[in-house]
Amino acid sequence: MVFESWACASWIAKVTLYLAVAMVVGGSLSGFLLKPYIDIKDKLLKYILLGACLGVVSSLFGFAVLVGSFSNTGLRGMLNDQYISLLLNTAIGHVHVIRILSFGLIALFLAVVVMRKPIHFYTWQKLLLGLFILPIIYSFSQLGHVVNSTVLAQILLSVHVLTMSIWLGALYPLWLSTQRIAGLPLKQCIHLFGVIASFIVAILLLCGISVALMLIQNIDVLLNTPYGYGFMIKMVFVLAILSLAVLNKYYFTPRLQQVNVAKIFGYAILFEMLLGLSILLTTGYITTVVGID
Repeated sequence: MVFESWACASWIAKVTLYLAVAMVVGGSLSGFLLKPYIDIKDKLLKYILLGACLGVVSSLFGFAVLVGSFSNTGLRGMLNDQYISLLLNTAIGHVHVIRILSFGLIALFLAVVVMRKPIHFYTWQKLLLGLFILPIIYSFSQLGHVVNSTVLAQILLSVHVLTMSIWLGALYPLWLSTQRIAGLPLKQCIHLFGVIASFIVAILLLCGISVALMLIQNIDVLLNTPYGYGFMIKMVFVLAILSLAVLNKYYFTPRLQQVNVAKIFGYAILFEMLLGLSILLTTGYITTVVGID
C-alpha cells in the first residue's frame, strides 16, 4: 500500500474519531438537558453508546493504520507483531490505548445503563461518565501540531475539541427534538440550547483562533501551502455554519410554536449537520493528509 493510501486511511480514522467524540460529548450534555422527555432520553443513550463503540473502532483502526504505515508491507502489515509492540511503547501508542480503554469503558458503562429499566442516571454516574471522557479530550493535545507547543496551546486545543464536540454532537439531539416535541415545549427546549450554544461558540472561536495564530505564524503558510488552502476552506464552512446558527437562534427559535416553522427548522438542523461533517472532513484532511510542515 502506497503512502497516499495510508494517509487516506488515517484521514478516515481521524474523521470517525471526531464523530465518535462529538456523539459522546454532545449527546451526553443533550441527554441531561432533555431528561424530562423519556423517549428522547432513551434514544440519546443509544446515540452516545453508538458513539462510544465507533470510538473504539476508530481508535483501533487508527492504531492499525499507524502500524501498517510503519511496516509498509501491505494490509497484513497492520497486524505486524514487531511494530505493534514497538509502537505500544511510544507516546503515540499510549494515546491510542487511552482512547480505546476510555471509549470501551464508556460503551460498557452505557450498555449496563441502557439494559436497566427504568433508565435513570444518578449524580455519581454522570461524574463517572465525565471522568471517562476527559482522557479522550486530553489525548488530542498529545498528538499532532501542538504536541511540542506550550502547555497553553495544548489546553486551548483541548478546550477547542471539547466545545466543538458539544456543539456538533448536539445537532442530532436538536433535530430529534423537532420530531418528538412541538409547540411551546419545543420553543423552550431550543431556547435553552441556544443560550448554552452562545457561550460554547464564543469559547470555541476564541480557542480556535488562538491555536491557529500559534500554528500559522507566517502568512505565506496560509496563502501558499496546501495546509493554508485547506484551512481557508474550513473557515468558509465555519462561517456558513455560524451564519446558519444565528439564523436558527434569532429567526426560527422565536417562531417554533408554528408547525410549519418547526418543520423548516428541522431541515435547517439537518443542513447544519452536513456543514459540521464538512468541517470535520476538512479538519481531518489538513491534519493527516496534508500537514502544516
